[in-house]
Amino acid sequence: MVFKRLLPLPTCPPEHPERPGRSGRPALSDAAGASQAGEPADAEPDEGDALVGVALSADRMALAVSCHTPARGRGRPVDGPALRRAARRAGVSAELDPRAVERAVELLASGGDPRGVVLARGVKPVAARDAMLEALVDLGRPVTPGMAFARLHPAREARPGRDLTGAPLAPPEAPAPVDLAPGPGAGCRLGADGVLVAEVAGMVRVADGAVRVAPLLEISEDRLRVEATLHGFDAAGARMTLSRVEQELERLGVVQGIDLDAATRALEDAWATGRAVPGVALASGRAPRHGENERLEMLLEERNALGRLDSQGRLDYRERGFSPVVEAGQEIARLHPPTPGEPGVDVFGAEVPARHGRPLGLRLGRGVEPDPGDGALLRATLTGVVLHLRNLLEISDLLVIPGNVDLATGHVRVRQGSVHVRGGVGSGFAVQAPHSVLVDGTVEDAAISCGGDLVVRGGIAMSGEGPAPGAEGPGLVVGGSVRALFAQNARITAGGDVLVARYIAHSNVHAGFMVRAGGMVRLTDTGGRIMGGTVVAGRGIEAGEAGSVMGVATVLVLSQDAPEAKPLVDEKRALKRRLAQIDAGLAKLTPERIAALTPARRRTLDQAVEMRQALRARVDAVGRALAELARTLIETVEAARITVRGTAHPGVVIKMGGAALRLEEPMQGVAFTWSRRTRSIKVLR
Repeated sequence: MVFKRLLPLPTCPPEHPERPGRSGRPALSDAAGASQAGEPADAEPDEGDALVGVALSADRMALAVSCHTPARGRGRPVDGPALRRAARRAGVSAELDPRAVERAVELLASGGDPRGVVLARGVKPVAARDAMLEALVDLGRPVTPGMAFARLHPAREARPGRDLTGAPLAPPEAPAPVDLAPGPGAGCRLGADGVLVAEVAGMVRVADGAVRVAPLLEISEDRLRVEATLHGFDAAGARMTLSRVEQELERLGVVQGIDLDAATRALEDAWATGRAVPGVALASGRAPRHGENERLEMLLEERNALGRLDSQGRLDYRERGFSPVVEAGQEIARLHPPTPGEPGVDVFGAEVPARHGRPLGLRLGRGVEPDPGDGALLRATLTGVVLHLRNLLEISDLLVIPGNVDLATGHVRVRQGSVHVRGGVGSGFAVQAPHSVLVDGTVEDAAISCGGDLVVRGGIAMSGEGPAPGAEGPGLVVGGSVRALFAQNARITAGGDVLVARYIAHSNVHAGFMVRAGGMVRLTDTGGRIMGGTVVAGRGIEAGEAGSVMGVATVLVLSQDAPEAKPLVDEKRALKRRLAQIDAGLAKLTPERIAALTPARRRTLDQAVEMRQALRARVDAVGRALAELARTLIETVEAARITVRGTAHPGVVIKMGGAALRLEEPMQGVAFTWSRRTRSIKVLR
């Protein structure tokens, strides 16, 4: 409020002193506190006490003298109690400022104008305020241990006010204030006076209601590397020297592989340019060298070949062998034993253990035995097809169909062995074998089911219209891998890899439903393309091109299935139920009852105890198998990725880990993988 002082202080009107003054209008009081409505009969007409009036500002937040009638004759002048009585009559409940009252009385006594003296003020409401950090140094540079770098002003809660009549005043509406404090491991401490002091060397960071000092020296998760962003000067303006870097390394306990030359070069660059030097490697440990797992080297080149290159460098798919027939006594494979690991040393001088190579667990089946002179060399004892599936190596029988699978042959189904079709498989026919199937020609709308690998040298050309009347549904269900020249409108489910040379078009492909059998979908030609349909793989997808310029919907999915786990889980549950039954029966036997058992019942009791031990041992074994399967799944998730060597067109949808990414523009030479840390799809270029 501003009290106008353009005119002389007015004389108070002869109002009754008990009348309260409204905002801007005076409330009167005489010096003696008596009524001025009339005077006693014996009073002198030229005598009388002083009158004083006070008025509130429009907002009732300030009080001041508004009028004054000086005392006459021996009348009393205005004093402090008179001003306070006038304030009460004005409805003021707050206490007056004693110094202001004293000053107003002085001015009135001397004939001055007291209207500029505020006798009382209301309490203004206080708005909420977030915590603030007042920098004491340049926070664009690193702080060092012991440096006071900022003063922390805590958050302020909103407080209501009150005017001079006692009425409450609400504070402005605002969100709850955000506080700020150093959290655990913040690298700084808060002093009693609100000053923040650094405990480590680093950059000050403020985020999510916390202030911290991000260490200048960053230690990798595997503790094998120390990197830093080196500045020429610290936050106080002092030069960052090599000795200060050494002190920080010593404080952290880093002793292995320190590179002071790199630190010196970086500091000299920072001094000269005034810019920080990022990514300076200050120390490096020695990584462990993990042992190699036991592996099986197949000595039959045709087994893994997709074909042979012709004179023009093109892949001739017709010249590719698969599951060749071997003769008795022929060398099949060599088993390379696992190797031990070599431990490393981290930057703190501690040993980093290495993994030793794991045994393959290869089982030799029918027709395979170690060479008598070289136990690592495996030979065939029978003539047949070499099959390697689920760590089992064996020789299988082979059924040869000299031409097409058509009306002349009917469906081809065998109870054991493999099938070699030297022609094609016609629409509406089926081929079924427990092991492998090799088709030299084309597979049309046919149904092929086998437990081993499937090779289709002429490609897969289905109509996508479903089965012919009376025929089985077209599609390929394969326990091992699938290899084909191309796949059009195909439905493929493979336990292992799906390797296609030229293209996969408008097909539904699922590779890797058996965790240990593989799970890659790979287009082997340089420009091999996936166009339309859905391709699902457990371990990865590789193609030269994905989608098309027309934006055809193409879905590429990484998904890890583990059907092997279900029988193990079911078995474990059944074992535990049986154990519970035996334990319940044994719990009823007291020592007295056991002593009273007949010899026959005692033998039954002993057998029950032996069975309980055997069941517990089997429960432990199944648990270990499930843990190993879970470890394999985790390794698969971390290593799996979708790679497009050329162009990934708009319209391609990438799915993994429950997330989906739709491409809205072309991308060249790109890979997609799953980040377990951020639980999102990561794009690698």
